[in-house]
Amino acid sequence: MTAFTAFATRAIALCIVTLFGLLGAQSAHSAEKNSSLRLLVVPQFPVTEIHATWSKLLDGLKKEGLPEIELVFAKDITEFENLFKAGQAELIYCNPYHMVMAQKAQGYVPMIRDNKPLTGILITATGNNSTSIKNLSDLNGKTLLFPSPNAFGASLYMRALLKREKGLEFTTKYVKTHSNVIRGVVRGEGQAGGMVNATLLAETPELQQKVTVIYETPPVPPHPIAAHPRIDASTREALTAAILGHIKTHKQVGEDIQIPNPVRADYTKDYKPLENLGLEAFLSN
Repeated sequence: MTAFTAFATRAIALCIVTLFGLLGAQSAHSAEKNSSLRLLVVPQFPVTEIHATWSKLLDGLKKEGLPEIELVFAKDITEFENLFKAGQAELIYCNPYHMVMAQKAQGYVPMIRDNKPLTGILITATGNNSTSIKNLSDLNGKTLLFPSPNAFGASLYMRALLKREKGLEFTTKYVKTHSNVIRGVVRGEGQAGGMVNATLLAETPELQQKVTVIYETPPVPPHPIAAHPRIDASTREALTAAILGHIKTHKQVGEDIQIPNPVRADYTKDYKPLENLGLEAFLSN
């Protein structure tokens, strides 16, 4: 048995003991009702796509002996925010600024993130006709598509930079998901749209070729998986070790959930600096 395998085995065993200890502390009725942890995933993509990708991770962890983690969904970003602000999920996968909001609202603790920084991108339709967008100034007065007001790199940070630093005035149209942004731009529903680099790369090569990146935001640490503080530190550590180990040995699982190269996340180092960006004026409540 390798040192890594031994470590992973101990981590999984610890997770099982602590998680069932946590559940066992509840009443019999409560334990029956809450027999699994809940994972709430930010709705960047349609529900069917979220289910298909994240179920692979959760099913894999269950097969390795971990208690069941139930995947729960929000119909849109607003519902997603309301759910984590109320602490309705033990685990969340959220954007970087949602991590700030979740930490302030409930004390969520980031566990894992990818090691590649997140970059917000502004895309336009590829073309050579006279109406093509050549630079940012061409977007003044135009319609820009965004998934939702508080999607961090694709909308919140992007809109703040375009208005504050680039001096652009534009009409904002929210279309719920990143997938809708790129398709709307291709169809001409807006002259440009906000996404993040990872979601663009998740699209088919044919669709990617129909758009051009015209602007990128400065990089920030990407979306974390975070735990509610009612999950105790030892359980959180066991979960972190188990997820890290599973993704490292099942590379495609990590690719599918946009965490191909997972590392441990730290709120103070990774996300606390975002508190100083002054984005409150661009938040939607």
